[in-house]
This record gives sequence, C-alpha cells and structure tokens, in this order.
Amino acid sequence: MKNLFLLSIGINTDIFETNIINIALLLVLLFNVVGAALKTSMLERKTQILTEVEGSEQSLTEAVERLSQAEEQSKQVALIISQIEDKTESTQEQIYMNNWKRSWEETERIKETADLRIKLEEQKIARENKDALLVSSFAKACQSIINDVTYEEICQLNMKRIKKIPAVV
Repeated sequence: MKNLFLLSIGINTDIFETNIINIALLLVLLFNVVGAALKTSMLERKTQILTEVEGSEQSLTEAVERLSQAEEQSKQVALIISQIEDKTESTQEQIYMNNWKRSWEETERIKETADLRIKLEEQKIARENKDALLVSSFAKACQSIINDVTYEEICQLNMKRIKKIPAVV
C-alpha cells in the first residue's frame, strides 16, 4: 500500500486539468479574501451613502421649513405694508381735512375781521355825518337866533335864568 500511495502522488503534467484546479483555487481564494474585503468596502460605502441620504433628507426638511417660515414672514410683511399704506392714506386724508378746516377757519376769521372793519367804518362815517349835521344844525340855529332874536328878548332870557339861581346868604 505504501507503494500505491507513492504511486498515486505525482506531478500532473496535464496543463488543462492543472489550470482548472488553479483557477478554481484562485477563485475560491479570491472569493474568500477579496470578497470579504469587497463586502466590507461595500457595507462601508452603503453606510456612507445612507448617512449622506439622511443628511440630504434632513437638509431638505430644514430647507422646506425655512421656506415655510420665509413665506409666513413674506405674508406678514405684505400685511404690514398694507397696514402702512392704509395708515398713510388715512393720515394724508386727515392732514388734508385739517388743512382744509384751518383754511376755512382762517377765511372765516378774515371775513369776520373785514365785516367788523366795515361796520366800524360805517359807524365812524355815521358819527361824522351826525356830527356834521349837528354842527350844521347848530350853526343854522345860532344864525337863526342871532338873526331872529332881539336884544330885549336875550335880556329877558338872562333875567329868567338869574332868578332861577338860589340866593346866597
């Protein structure tokens, strides 16, 4: 048996069989060694891709949230602008009405002042006319008295006045 064992071990010179065995050994070796390394590398790459996808999803979620906040702020800004425009319009209207009211009051005051001056001028002219009429009437009366009353009548009038004076003791 010893001989049989020695006879069965030998170098196979058949290139075809040898290559198949070598290729099979190489494939098994490659599959075990390189496959494990490749599997580890692929798992790491998968983990990295998943991490990046999760990060991208989180960034997308944050971006959507910021967009929503920006849209809300835009609505608030539009509302504030609308309120400012309304307030500006009402303020302009109020200023216009105040200016109109002041102008009206000033016009009325000027009119009242003018009316008062006219009345004063009318009263002054009326007084001057009255005074002129009195002076003229008095002058005519004096002239009439001087021309119509005699010396004796004047003496009698003076005597009546003297009699009315109370006696001094």
